[in-house]
Amino acid sequence: MELRLITDDKKGQTDFIALFFVLVVLFGVAIFAIILYNAYDENIKDNLNVALTSFTPVDANANITKVLEQTSGGIRMLNPMFPLLLIGLFGFGLVTALMGKSHPVFFFVGIIILAVAIILAVVFSNTYESITDNANFEQAADEFSVLTIVMDNLPLTIFVLFIIISFVLYGTRSTTAQGGNY
Repeated sequence: MELRLITDDKKGQTDFIALFFVLVVLFGVAIFAIILYNAYDENIKDNLNVALTSFTPVDANANITKVLEQTSGGIRMLNPMFPLLLIGLFGFGLVTALMGKSHPVFFFVGIIILAVAIILAVVFSNTYESITDNANFEQAADEFSVLTIVMDNLPLTIFVLFIIISFVLYGTRSTTAQGGNY
């Protein structure tokens, strides 16, 4: 019985690790979208247009410019899809919390994890802002307004996720559990 309690307690320490996963995925997707859009729109699209136009047979009846604009539009779709990613990541955090059986003592460990996650969120948010403040990325930042709003409020987003995970872990606990079986 003693061994099982130690194992359960160690599992309880990982309940808030979803914060780091959400943080890294949001930052990674945001940076990827901004860099991809900037690289494609500023550098690749014009060169690809010239290359494809000069090597496409006249009788191919292809509108290269239209195809390249549609590709650019596909990259821009990352902006309205970003809230769906955010909802999915919150869902991941909720499922992780529902699967966890953490003891309320680990809430204080969660506070420490929250502090580290908030610090990282501030660093990631400032990094994103530094990149988008660069003159080369201003147009990309304007194009991705939803993404920019989320990244500007990344510490708040992580805090809200922490509150939701905490509520699921500790607020919905059954009062019938006795003797360390949580």
